[in-house]
Amino acid sequence: MASSWFPMFGRDFIAATLGWSAEERGHYVTLLIAQWEQGEIPADVKRLELISPGVSRVWKTLEPKFPKSTGGKLKNRRLEHERHLAHERSTRARQSASARWAAKAAADAQEVPEQCPEQCSGQCVEQCDRICDRICSDDASMSMSYSPPPPPPPPAAFGEDWGRLRDAWNAAWGEKRQWRSAEPPPEAIARLGEPGWLEDALKAIPGIKAGLCAGFKTPPGLRQFCGRDDRGSFVARLLGGEFVDEGQRRRRPQEA
Repeated sequence: MASSWFPMFGRDFIAATLGWSAEERGHYVTLLIAQWEQGEIPADVKRLELISPGVSRVWKTLEPKFPKSTGGKLKNRRLEHERHLAHERSTRARQSASARWAAKAAADAQEVPEQCPEQCSGQCVEQCDRICDRICSDDASMSMSYSPPPPPPPPAAFGEDWGRLRDAWNAAWGEKRQWRSAEPPPEAIARLGEPGWLEDALKAIPGIKAGLCAGFKTPPGLRQFCGRDDRGSFVARLLGGEFVDEGQRRRRPQEA
């Protein structure tokens, strides 16, 4: 039902829990994770105790954050909104990436010689029937829980694009700011599905040290670099000079 990560907006979280104790915030995060994984959480506080032991002591504080849904269980509305946005972003990224590489896949397929002679068809049908009989036997046990199929893997070229982005990023920064994980952040997954974004990103990375982010107290991290909001992608805004401070703007004509 859920992906392995969910968006956590630190500033919004702190603002929404001002005055809360560490215990209250800890139970709140635990229940948010449980909702993200299960889709909803039970309304019975005794059952919530099984998810986050001790939550009953602070439930009066947390209860307004989890109104009842139409099914009688509890849902945090902001989390469900973020789930919807994450699903839309993932769908757009997959569609965009598929469109980018559809032509190449079609060209590769034309180069493969015909591999299915007619005499093989009868054997293939018999083999398929035997496999289906084995899988669908009457005494096959039923699972007590439903595990949804994993999302389709990204195109093979995605790994190459992510490798180029990660290598360029790590080459530009010291140990403290390098991205050491082999897995890309979700923001990078979404952006790498956008045509032309990688090329712009590779141009923008050196620009961070060249002063394009002079208005920042500290340079952006990779997740912020790959981000997008209602004003557009961070990379496009950076290349457009949006983050250069006024002092840098005044010095440029003199240097020219």
